Amino acid sequence: MNTLKNKVALITGASRGIGKAIALRYAKLGADIVVNYNSNSAAAESVVKEIESYNCKAIAVKADISKPEQINAMFGLAVSAFGKIDIVVVNAGLELVGIPVTGFSESQFDNLFNTNTKGAYFTMQAAARHIADKGRILYIGSSTVGFANPGYAIHGGSKIAPMYLVQVMAKELGMRGVTVNAILPTATEGAGIHTVVDADSPVRKMIPAFYPMGRMGTPEDVANVAEFFAGELSSFVSGQQLLVSGGAQA
Repeated sequence: MNTLKNKVALITGASRGIGKAIALRYAKLGADIVVNYNSNSAAAESVVKEIESYNCKAIAVKADISKPEQINAMFGLAVSAFGKIDIVVVNAGLELVGIPVTGFSESQFDNLFNTNTKGAYFTMQAAARHIADKGRILYIGSSTVGFANPGYAIHGGSKIAPMYLVQVMAKELGMRGVTVNAILPTATEGAGIHTVVDADSPVRKMIPAFYPMGRMGTPEDVANVAEFFAGELSSFVSGQQLLVSGGAQA
């Protein structure tokens, strides 16, 4: 059985969706958790209480990952609270889709790239500085990085640069036994823009043709892969990206 006992995991965007699912999975496996959030303190504290129900320790830390000084402060608080960081999951991000190339504004571009690109870069930089030897760094990206779709210009574009950083970090940190990998979920029911998917939602109508397994992904599907990348079974897997899509290709 997998175990993360005596490990400390810092997860950005952990108050809901995929980040929450990963935080709770790691807690079930015995890890203490740093729950990062940006605005919803009540949701973050609720996750902390759920984690504590597994007899693990947890703290909620507010930080806007588009601001490097807040990222660095968050890592400092994590080390002060737990003494080390073994696992970092770079999950926090924004979604903005359905906007053609001729339609997005400079402010929309800046908003997405400041969080999804700059924020991911500086979170991974802080992870590289603070992660314990033989630690694990996971980047939660998007299946759209490999499949250009109309309306996804700035969303998919903002997710591409961190994929390159994953590969660079795998080479720079490998001598310390640290692995760095990416998880690329497809549209995930219960997360992001698909947090609520009504029965008559357009995405439901496309499921039979688009998803070979006949359903959308779930946060638990992503947590399954995050469990693998955090444990010993993946100790010789680094610099990789794993598409979590049930056979769908975008």
